[in-house]
Parts: sequence; C-alpha cells; structure tokens
Amino acid sequence: MARVRREIAECVSKKEVDELSAIFKVLCDNNRLRIICLLFQGEKCVCDVEEQLRISQPLASHHLHVLKEAGLVEARREGTWSYYRLVPEAILHLNRIFGEILGAQRLPEAYPERARC
Repeated sequence: MARVRREIAECVSKKEVDELSAIFKVLCDNNRLRIICLLFQGEKCVCDVEEQLRISQPLASHHLHVLKEAGLVEARREGTWSYYRLVPEAILHLNRIFGEILGAQRLPEAYPERARC
C-alpha cells in the first residue's frame, strides 16, 4: 500500500525553530536562567551574581560569558569592573519567536484528532 505524502507543517521548516532551539540550549542551565531573571532588575556585576545565586566567581563569570556569547547579555566596563545587563532587542526577539513557535495562541480551539495512519 502506497503512503500518502502529507504537506509538512509550516513551523517544522521555519528557521526560527533552530534559532529557538539554540537559545534554549543556552537557557537550559538553571544558573543562566536565574541570571537572566536577576538581570531583569537591572545591571549587575559578577559579585552581585555570585552573591545572589550563591555560586563561585569563576562559575558566575562563565555563565555570564555564555549569555554574552549568545547575544542575550552585554557588558559595560567601568575601570576594572564589568557591569552586565540584558540586551533588550534580544529579549524582545526571543519573546517574539517563542510566541510564533510555541505560543498558546497557536492551540486550536477544538484540538483535532489524528485520522488513522
């Protein structure tokens, strides 16, 4: 019996799915997600992060570096200190693509049942 080829769902082939997956890989670490939450309060230095999260300075620096490399966080230098903050455009973009791919508004009112294979 020949299989009927079905049209591929639009979201499966969107480049935003890959982009969202890459961001999820960065945010899947509890400490990095907590740092993002902390930075919503405003700029923080590494010492603020290590104190609030109760982690070592090298670990706080590592996580901030990963977030910075991902484009979610930026640093401002003042003397020997670095102050970290969220990149507003990156957070807005993350929210937008999350909504497009996984937003609750995409759920159908009546969830369609799958016909037999």
